[in-house]
Amino acid sequence: MTLPRLLDLAAVAAAAWLGGALLFWSGWSASFWMRPEHVALFLVGIVTARLLIAPVAVPKLDPRRTLVVGVAAYALIFSFVTVTRHLAFRTHALDLGYYVQLTWNLARSHGPRVSLPDMHAWGDHFSPIMYLFVPAFWVAPGPVVLLVGQSLALAAGAVAVFGIASRRLAEEPAAVAFAILYLLNPSLHGINIRDFHAAALAIPLLLAALCFAEGRRPALFVACVVLTLMCREDAALPVMGLGIWLALGRRRWLAGAAIAGGALAVLAIDLRVVIPHFRGEPYTHLWRYSALGHSLGEIAGTVLLKPLRTLNVLLTGGRLLYLVLMLVPLGFLPLYGAWDLVGALPALAENLLSSDPVLYNHRTQYQAFVLPFLVLAAVGGYGRLMARGRGRIAAAFLAIAFALSLALASPAMNDLAVARWWPDAEQRAAYAVLARIPPAASVAAQDRYVAHLSLRSLVTVFPVELDRVDYVVLNERTYPWRNLPGVTFTRVGDAVTIVADQREFRYTVAAQAGPHLLLRKL
Repeated sequence: MTLPRLLDLAAVAAAAWLGGALLFWSGWSASFWMRPEHVALFLVGIVTARLLIAPVAVPKLDPRRTLVVGVAAYALIFSFVTVTRHLAFRTHALDLGYYVQLTWNLARSHGPRVSLPDMHAWGDHFSPIMYLFVPAFWVAPGPVVLLVGQSLALAAGAVAVFGIASRRLAEEPAAVAFAILYLLNPSLHGINIRDFHAAALAIPLLLAALCFAEGRRPALFVACVVLTLMCREDAALPVMGLGIWLALGRRRWLAGAAIAGGALAVLAIDLRVVIPHFRGEPYTHLWRYSALGHSLGEIAGTVLLKPLRTLNVLLTGGRLLYLVLMLVPLGFLPLYGAWDLVGALPALAENLLSSDPVLYNHRTQYQAFVLPFLVLAAVGGYGRLMARGRGRIAAAFLAIAFALSLALASPAMNDLAVARWWPDAEQRAAYAVLARIPPAASVAAQDRYVAHLSLRSLVTVFPVELDRVDYVVLNERTYPWRNLPGVTFTRVGDAVTIVADQREFRYTVAAQAGPHLLLRKL
């Protein structure tokens, strides 16, 4: 039997093995070979080896039909994954619960108020794009609207990628390949499954802006830029990148300078005027850049005038690994993208200069402002190789990008395992307890419950503001709380005493199912 034939059989066996792992994995098994993502990696390795040894002809598919199928498949799979993660109590107060409560208040004409913590939401992040979800909340308020809406929006980004690539490459098969590569991107998956973030909506908007800029459709381009700026205050950084790209990459100097300058002005106004006005104090998120300065001006001054100090921040193993992991799924093609890569620089600077490692983690929402420009640069890099008669090299890099994207995207397989989404007895017990809470009651709850309780005026993360809430929801099995060493929990029958911040709060058990407790204040 030939080696290719053996690899074909091995691939079939690995696929069956993957199906078994998805069905029978316990959800948290320590067994390396029963974890779906590891089996998926093994399968990708076998298929890659098979194709290297004996390549097969790529089947001819209708590019536009393939695009539609890819977009629909992504939207369905990630809507399923994100909603079932929520139903399995794997979402969080921040950020899903926060955005649910914010949108619910907007839909009731109560303004952008949240109680996580209690504040005007625009005093934390300026995200007026959330008004777009208000009509849906009139019909079906709750987390599902946001989770499905985010998945649909990110899926739609592939249409813009197809538009960019088909214009650049003048061949639809290659264009749809880049659209599918975008849908397979592990950073996109990481952003999608990390609850909900208004910043994530910038991905399809920035891609659409790039597409409309390429097609010289200024009205639609401006509309996408405005919507991007509405996502969050620091969305001004990728808009600055758009302006720089227009000026340097497309030689549209006046338009590029106007957009970059306008975005910088919007950023300054948001950080110095708008957000402090609603918060009642200066913008707080600059703590991540304290090694460089404590204001936007100080940080910019340090970067420009003290390059050695800036390099000391940038040149770390974690940051270099982050850059590699952002480039690997695109086959390092962005490095050959010339001026197309310049648009990513402002957002990359935001991430790389931060002292918070979450910003330079390739699977977090902070990559929403970087990813569109890397995809653009990958298309540009491929196009440059093709234009120089290096079609085989370009095709090889694209094939490598697919293999590496599938390998790095393998963690998504875990969320498709039955054990991760089929409700167990403890989760059903939690719903029985939550159903006993009066709809208008104020509640303090541990993190994993909060997103399920956010359609109310006052919900906090336990033990915040215990003096203001009527009910408390806890998982009794989690006590003692290692992250709350100063908070104690004592139970005698149905009488419960909680001590927090040297204050004593007394409750009675209103409901219990499994480890889940509903406490009513006495």
